[in-house]
Amino acid sequence: MAPTKTTYLRDLCLMYQEASFYATSIPRSCEKAAVKYFQMKKQEKVIAYLDTSLIGFYGKRGFYLTTDGLYWKCWRKKKGSISWNEFQQLTSISLRGEQIICFNDKEIFHLNENAYSAKKLVDLLQKIQQLLCHHSHEFMCREHTYPSISLEELTSICASFQENNPLLKAEQVLATTDQLGTEMTKEIKNRLPVAKTNHIVAHLSTYPHQKTEGITICAEGIYFSKSFTTLYYPWNLFRYVPISVGAEELRVANKYSLSLNHAFMSSGEVMSFLKQIKRHIHKTYEKDNTRKIDKQTLSLFV
Repeated sequence: MAPTKTTYLRDLCLMYQEASFYATSIPRSCEKAAVKYFQMKKQEKVIAYLDTSLIGFYGKRGFYLTTDGLYWKCWRKKKGSISWNEFQQLTSISLRGEQIICFNDKEIFHLNENAYSAKKLVDLLQKIQQLLCHHSHEFMCREHTYPSISLEELTSICASFQENNPLLKAEQVLATTDQLGTEMTKEIKNRLPVAKTNHIVAHLSTYPHQKTEGITICAEGIYFSKSFTTLYYPWNLFRYVPISVGAEELRVANKYSLSLNHAFMSSGEVMSFLKQIKRHIHKTYEKDNTRKIDKQTLSLFV
């Protein structure tokens, strides 16, 4: 696999990616329409896109995050934009009701009936502003490269923690791609915002009635998912994320919990499994002399 190229802005957006919010694999038709509609600069790159389009308006309705700033357009409202320098100077980014985003108490964007949470979008924007308080927008959007994590090694680690019980189905155990099968893999991809290039390596179901919930290992990162909530970390960030277990529960980054009551792996085994993956990531990055993230920036991710 080719090395991973990313930016801090993209990494933040990846952690909030779900439903109609794209931080990878942005539909090309939407991107082209937006560049023309919002008159973006030639060198400007779209990092993420929240799609709120109606039929016939693809790319012209929604919320765009680019290397230069933010652009938005919602139903019955004028289109707007703000540069990152102006955004950094905002005194407040808030939510009015359940669907209205406000800058300095002025309504700028309505999510209407979109499935994406307005609260989640506000949280992302507040974190971006915190990042800009410590660094320039050039730093936030500067591309950096990380070595790719070996698919063969990831698969080998997953296989070493598998339950060898012929009575159990693939959706009940830690199953690698070839064991999951086409149908199960498709269901997982429909449940999670997995980019086309992000190959699924293995999946551990933690809830029998919703087999796509649990821990999903991919080529570029890891997903933790339960009802209505999905958390994603690319490998360059997961290596820093604190994880712990207790009372049949996995705790991620001290703020997210995943029940292991119905998993066919003990909490201790799950912990050992994730630690083994972390060791492999650290080893790969240390071999490549990958630079570390400063503490202030890291605190926004974990």
